[in-house]
Amino acid sequence: MPEENLWSGSSSQIKNVKPFAVCALAVIAILALVGWMMNPTRAPSFSNYVLLLTLVPIGVAVWKWLLVRSRKYLLTTERILITSGIFNVVTDSIELYRVKDLRMTQPLLLRFFGLENIELTTSDVTSQFVCVDHVKKSEKLGDRIRVQVEACRVAKGSREMEIQ
Repeated sequence: MPEENLWSGSSSQIKNVKPFAVCALAVIAILALVGWMMNPTRAPSFSNYVLLLTLVPIGVAVWKWLLVRSRKYLLTTERILITSGIFNVVTDSIELYRVKDLRMTQPLLLRFFGLENIELTTSDVTSQFVCVDHVKKSEKLGDRIRVQVEACRVAKGSREMEIQ
């Protein structure tokens, strides 16, 4: 049976609320410093150079935005593919029959925006813990993953066993 795409998406930019706020405060502080330095009673100073410092927090904010924008999730009938990276793109593939446990969390900030995090514990050596974060709760992705994990286990005849 060919592999089919069931869902694709990416994280919300709400993930960047804190970095964006810090960058905005930094830009405001730098602009206030430039305004203070340009006071006519002061001798000419290097306020234009200080104004260039605003490029640093703006650059950080753009970088954070690009990081979230470049991370893509794809749920197929057999795998979860996580693609990330801006310059060097990496795709991580997790076979669904390797998923041990699934946890859906919704912190307060995410509840305001109808988002959730889906945390997967897997038996994959390279990706033991996978988080599909800041996705829309209305898409019921956690339930779709759970159903598909069970379908993959039945199709492959595999079971998860814990040995202590």
